[in-house]
Amino acid sequence: MYTLICEVSEEQLEIASAIGYGCGMGGCVEGAGSGGLVSLTFYFEREEQAASAATAFAETLSIDTPAVGYVDDKQDWNAKWRESMEPAQIAAGVWVSPAWLEPPKEGRAAWIKIEPKMAFGTGHHETTRLAAKALIEGGDSVVNKSVIDIGTGSGILCFAADYLGAKRAVGVEIDGDCRENLAENLRDNPPRTGGNVAFIIGTPDSIRVNNDRCFDAVIMNMLLTESAPLLGQIVRIIKKDAALIWSGILVDESEEAVNAASGFGFKLSSALIENEWWCGTFAR
Repeated sequence: MYTLICEVSEEQLEIASAIGYGCGMGGCVEGAGSGGLVSLTFYFEREEQAASAATAFAETLSIDTPAVGYVDDKQDWNAKWRESMEPAQIAAGVWVSPAWLEPPKEGRAAWIKIEPKMAFGTGHHETTRLAAKALIEGGDSVVNKSVIDIGTGSGILCFAADYLGAKRAVGVEIDGDCRENLAENLRDNPPRTGGNVAFIIGTPDSIRVNNDRCFDAVIMNMLLTESAPLLGQIVRIIKKDAALIWSGILVDESEEAVNAASGFGFKLSSALIENEWWCGTFAR
């Protein structure tokens, strides 16, 4: 198991957690650091995951690049994390939790069952909730439409799109380790009658489309440094009037995201904010 230790301010905690989740961390231990800072120890199964997180910490948080270490520790961090897990409400009436952890029935309109084998994509992070809320608030735009989710992770936003009545929802994920978890989640969330949910391990460039199979809407819940470079690939596989829901953006980076999207013909139509995270809905 590989470790990554860094010290951050209280204001940087949420960002650091999002980076760790996005890079596939298996767990994190928080402690007291020097000078009033918070010490974070992240645990990863693979060295390349830890190295990717180290680079992201240095670039996004402007701190010294943390060193990647190795510990001979067989502790199951995902198992410990599952012990303290609670259902997450990602939007009004829409809950996310594993099949073995039923959310409250009162006022529940939908239950998306996600196995917690991936820390990111369980509905507990602001960026996931923001993307889901934007998708649900603009639900009419996906009814009988085709939707693509870039960086789908656990597939949660594809299942939300299917719940809203999407004709087709395709999730794209570059991390091959997500394959098994996506298969389990698809088994636990079979598409409703008339719907279709599928997942692809690869990049947007790996998708083959024609005029009849271009997408009506695209969702991205990824850090700006990872998602902005994909805009050029995305416009190739969507319709001219497609909508874009873009989450995973810090409030301080929202102007940069709007400018990047406008370069590809997207205009901001609405935005949502939770704590220091921003999500924009764009139209073309």
